[in-house]
Amino acid sequence: MSSIVAIVGRPNVGKSSLFNLLTGSRAALVADFSGLTRDRQYGGDSMSSAILIDTGGLGSDSSNLSKDVIKQTNLAIEEADFLFFMVDGKDGLVPLDEEIAKKLRKTNKPVKLIVNKIDNAKDFEFSTEFDQLGFQDKVIISAAHNQGLDRIKKALLEISPKSEPSLEKRNNLVVSLLGRPNVGKSTLLNKLSGFERVLVSSESGTTRDSIEVPVKEGEITLIDTAGVRRKSAAKGKVEQFSISQSLEAIKKSNVVIHILDAVEPLVDQDMHLLGLALSIGKPVLLVANKIDLLNKEELSNLTDHIFRKLNFAKFVSVTLISAKEGKGLKELLNLAEEAYLSSSKDFDTSALNKILNEAIKKQPPPLVGRFRPKLRYAHQGGKNPPLFIIHGNNLKKLPSSYEKYIENYFREHLKLRSTPLFIELRESDNPYKDKPNTLTGRQKKKRKRMIKRTKK
Repeated sequence: MSSIVAIVGRPNVGKSSLFNLLTGSRAALVADFSGLTRDRQYGGDSMSSAILIDTGGLGSDSSNLSKDVIKQTNLAIEEADFLFFMVDGKDGLVPLDEEIAKKLRKTNKPVKLIVNKIDNAKDFEFSTEFDQLGFQDKVIISAAHNQGLDRIKKALLEISPKSEPSLEKRNNLVVSLLGRPNVGKSTLLNKLSGFERVLVSSESGTTRDSIEVPVKEGEITLIDTAGVRRKSAAKGKVEQFSISQSLEAIKKSNVVIHILDAVEPLVDQDMHLLGLALSIGKPVLLVANKIDLLNKEELSNLTDHIFRKLNFAKFVSVTLISAKEGKGLKELLNLAEEAYLSSSKDFDTSALNKILNEAIKKQPPPLVGRFRPKLRYAHQGGKNPPLFIIHGNNLKKLPSSYEKYIENYFREHLKLRSTPLFIELRESDNPYKDKPNTLTGRQKKKRKRMIKRTKK
């Protein structure tokens, strides 16, 4: 069984850097200022079967947001089997380290003291002052220079040895929560998971890391992403990196739940994000949150208002919810599963050709010059998202409006829900294209007679 190890300490001692090194990832944001990490970030150790938790710094700030960060860190300490207490060797022992040490001793859990930022022999001399904290198990490292990590990796192997990989492969559904800042992504995730997993604040930009949370007994993984706004409005490198993490979360998810603010739905940035998710080929569910702030008239007009703006993606389903009050959440994960099943179906070639022939019979392609484009047959070329390849002649001249008609006809008859569908037109090769037309002797004589008659 995997053991859980929480990395704790005051702000900016290098917890996220160590987490990234041990997990072999860039899941936790790293920058040269304190208070960057806010939510608990989970990751598997690359060498053992231990589960690591990166936590926010335990500080003395009394703001509401800082209190919430400390609450998240305390939850990680309660959940963990082992604690990595990290301190800054450059700053030396400070009163806050002593306070955290007292707190950790009260847990009666094994604590490993990790003295970070010891980059040379001079720094090493000062590291002895941390001995007065009373922890026997001490490791000296430099996360920035990747020094001294072998002892930590060895300790993790002792705590939680590498288990044999299971023969049973479990494919869980990955759903990312996307949207502008402060639309209620974290509130929704907490409601769906059933506990306060991530920080919630009225202050926009609270979520910085992309946080993965399993729900429905591990069958579904939800990814809470940082709010995405225009590049020109993004403040600093940290927010820009948070946004890039959000976009990476879209790429690795199976379904995107795009959350709108019901008070101000589908602004330009929402349209940009929706187009981005669909262009990547992900099924998208539009969810208008905060309906508790609308009156009856505004609520009745909300869906019509959204669909009026969705001319380019009318197939996307729209759900009205209030994450704060738990309204409309029951069917949300079921809709996500249905959308994923639609995007990952295998379609029979004969069924596709039957639908294609029905579409052509109902509305033939328009004449282009002297010729009418001919759509001969179709087959599936891929899934996630579905790709249908149609072969024929003169397809380069087929109007885009007719191509859209074929796409919608397939979507309607195959009952594809909230998933983009790509149609690829392939021109059939002419078998005589590169072969010279060599005339026989008889054909040459006939040609001469025809030319002679024409001249008369």
